[in-house]
Amino acid sequence: MVSGFLIAVVMVAADAPAADKAGPRPQEQGFPVPDPEAMFDRFFGEPTEDEKRQLAQIPVSLKEERRVGTAVVEAYLADLKLQGIRVVSRGRDVEYLRDLVETIRPQMQNSERYRTIAVYVAKSPECDARSFPGGTLVFFEGLLDFAESEAALISIVGHELSHLDRGHQLQRVRRMKLAEGAFSGGDPPFSLEQLLATGTVLLRVWTRPFQPEDEVEADRDGAAWAYRAGYDPREMARLFQDLERRQQANRIPLPDFLQSHPLPLDRHRAIMELYGELRRNEPSQNLHVGKENLRRQVARTRREFPE
Repeated sequence: MVSGFLIAVVMVAADAPAADKAGPRPQEQGFPVPDPEAMFDRFFGEPTEDEKRQLAQIPVSLKEERRVGTAVVEAYLADLKLQGIRVVSRGRDVEYLRDLVETIRPQMQNSERYRTIAVYVAKSPECDARSFPGGTLVFFEGLLDFAESEAALISIVGHELSHLDRGHQLQRVRRMKLAEGAFSGGDPPFSLEQLLATGTVLLRVWTRPFQPEDEVEADRDGAAWAYRAGYDPREMARLFQDLERRQQANRIPLPDFLQSHPLPLDRHRAIMELYGELRRNEPSQNLHVGKENLRRQVARTRREFPE
């Protein structure tokens, strides 16, 4: 199932299989557009720089963002349920992640827009995470098992929050509004409400990976925010390296938060370079790793354990 924080080693495996996992293609659901494939290619393919500038001019209110986000989250959670994956919104792991979210959230430029972040945990061994419009994060249990330290985990929390803060999610919402305007005069007419009511179509839109530059920005934010909160961002770099090694050793797909360019080892190097910049420009002593915090699922803001 697709997700949001990991980087794909190859973009090839990230797109076509994801669409298959999302379920039947739109036309199989009686989607009210004459040529759904053309619509997806036109409105949800890779945008040009000019298209990005035009999209940025389309306003998206918080109400609109949440409306889309609610529909997408419902479709995503329903798909997980079909796969036999239980999703919880309360419990020790959820509360732990909420504490990490609240440690990072104040650093967001748009923290007032996202004053409330909903957190879910998918009880699956997959090592993944995903952010949704309006402020919903889904973490897979396998990520908590694999992270090895609170510093690594909180950097991924920051990565997901960055997608919200920088409006990476809004580009897809804007494209949905653009599609509504382009096809509203068709026969039968097409509306955003119809798209929101079609779960498989929504999943297809949101299973597409973020643009490479979006992932680079989210990595930098995740690492920098973790550093400014007193954590060692080298743990994020180490996590990327470990995931690459695991993928190479076991020939298993990388999590979706890694399913886009650049390659994991390139991201590892970029984080290490950023760490050097942060140390030079914003010296900080005693950076926290937090292996015991993660093991006990007790955030450092509540109790700090010896390293």
